[in-house]
Amino acid sequence: MRKKAYAIFVIAAILFISTVAYADTGYITADSLNVRTAPNNAVIGQLTYGQDVTVIGYEGGWCKIQYGDKTGYIYGNYVSITPAEAAAAETVAEETSSASAGQNVVEYAKNFIGVPYVYGGSSPYGFDCSGFVQYVYKYFGISLPRTSYSQMQSGYAVSTSDLQPGDILVFRGGGHVGIYVGNNTYIHAPNSGRSVSIDPLDRTVTAARRIF
Repeated sequence: MRKKAYAIFVIAAILFISTVAYADTGYITADSLNVRTAPNNAVIGQLTYGQDVTVIGYEGGWCKIQYGDKTGYIYGNYVSITPAEAAAAETVAEETSSASAGQNVVEYAKNFIGVPYVYGGSSPYGFDCSGFVQYVYKYFGISLPRTSYSQMQSGYAVSTSDLQPGDILVFRGGGHVGIYVGNNTYIHAPNSGRSVSIDPLDRTVTAARRIF
């Protein structure tokens, strides 16, 4: 009996040491970042800028973290990992490149094609332009401001000659906003009487902002 108990203790100790050995310290670089039970799953909490977290694994573009007495997942683009990570960090960096992350945003946004335009709307029951952009990015744990004028200050500026899927496009001096899809098209909640759709990018762009 003692031998069996000792064996269990040794196995548990090995597992614990193994977990600690591969843990890294990360720092949150977003103003607000959702913690989820699993990638793209239910939100169980939030982290704020500068908070440190213990990263214990990686899954696609997500970091698995120790969150109190639970484990959780946060989007990897908004976690700065300390140099101790070594080779694993390089793999995660490739998987969470801005291009692939932006494409994920576009694919999710397409789920809402056909949702009617509703002034002040910010849910799948009805969107206005900035409510749509905010809702889509929130799914990925990114909190954007509510208005198109404020969203025009989010992320960082990019040239319209260097657009990537997922970039935010601002029109009419800040009065309208959408998400670049690729192939000179964008998805948006246009105006009253229309619904979320993909349209040709044949209008003047006031600003282009990259969030990832």
